[in-house]
Amino acid sequence: MAMEDTTDTGTTLMPSEKLLPWLKRAPLLPEAGAAGTPLVAVIMVICFLASLALAGFFAVSEAADDWTSDLRGSVTVQIKGQDAITIASDTGKAMEFLRDTDGVVAARALSREETVELLQPWLGTSNLPASLPVPGLIEMEVTPALRQNLDGLADDLAVAAPGAAIDDHSTWNDSLAASARTVQIFAFGVFALIMGAVCVVIIFATKAGLAANKEIVDVLHLVGATDRYIALEVQRRFLVLGLRGAMAGVILAAACIFVLVLAFGARIDAGYFLPDLSGGGGLFFYLLSVPLVTCLVAAWTARTTVLQTLAKRF
Repeated sequence: MAMEDTTDTGTTLMPSEKLLPWLKRAPLLPEAGAAGTPLVAVIMVICFLASLALAGFFAVSEAADDWTSDLRGSVTVQIKGQDAITIASDTGKAMEFLRDTDGVVAARALSREETVELLQPWLGTSNLPASLPVPGLIEMEVTPALRQNLDGLADDLAVAAPGAAIDDHSTWNDSLAASARTVQIFAFGVFALIMGAVCVVIIFATKAGLAANKEIVDVLHLVGATDRYIALEVQRRFLVLGLRGAMAGVILAAACIFVLVLAFGARIDAGYFLPDLSGGGGLFFYLLSVPLVTCLVAAWTARTTVLQTLAKRF
């Protein structure tokens, strides 16, 4: 049949054995030593840290998108006054004006209890006297066209309700975006440094493996093996070792994130100004990029190191 192959000894090779002969051959370097189990353990720890850095990067990214999108889509009207009666009167006037204004999609006046609840993270639950004239707040959604002309809306609103002022959250939104970008750059920088550490580890392991198997390399050269052939064999070996360590590290990191979500997820989500800690499928999908990048880095580094080392020896 077309999917089978028979060797000189009459042994029939299965399709999987025909497609993966490169990975099924015995390794050129031994399992033990610098290129064996210790290297897998080191790569596992490195990929564990890389996965946590990547998870932090995407957690901050998603949180920043949620924060800024909420701020971009809303406008707040604040009504100040010397007493609660004046504030309530100006709030009613502002609501009437906003209902009749083109471009205002929705407007809702917050109750005193809702406003006090917003102040609790700063003032506490028992530090706010009942006699304090808490400003009135109106949550408002506007069309993009009206948002471009908020100055004109603010002037008209000030005439209708003298104590009213509009806040479009632009300053707060810019500060959030800048802070999120800083954290993202830091997290991605950590991830890049960890991948650089993988390169350094593979370089030392490759040189140690070549030094420990110098006789094998010399014999291969005597029988006609080229530098590229030897580099391909070493590359295959470190690709397999990198895959083992990377998958172990990613699985360990995913398990730790899952445990953190179960133990502290709701508590962290209830906090203010903290990214949402969730173990959704999207995050674990991104974590799968860690083994891919690690294997590519390990294979490329091993191949380059072997070619450079053999070029100096032969």
